[in-house]
Amino acid sequence: MKTPQNPEHIEKIRQEVMRFRELLDIMRQMLERHERAYARLFAGISDEEKQGKQEKALQTLVAYQLDANLTPLSDAALHARFDARELEKAFEELHDTILTPPIMDED
Repeated sequence: MKTPQNPEHIEKIRQEVMRFRELLDIMRQMLERHERAYARLFAGISDEEKQGKQEKALQTLVAYQLDANLTPLSDAALHARFDARELEKAFEELHDTILTPPIMDED
């Protein structure tokens, strides 16, 4: 491994790598939360109704249930939209930080 010429610069890069990992973990947690919200849309369907049905058929059953009140679907989509935007901003900030040239010491 090469000895770093500028330890502060190497530490900055390490912190950027760490932030990338953090954002990936946050993304995974958000996805899991939104997957649970999706699954909750199917909570009103009995096990007997679900048995042997493909995803498309189950979605049709949910659509019938949501026809009178789209709020659960709307809320789930809105939360996912907000989270996606916040995550996009965080990745944009990280990318901009990575592309910002290091400040050189004037000797």
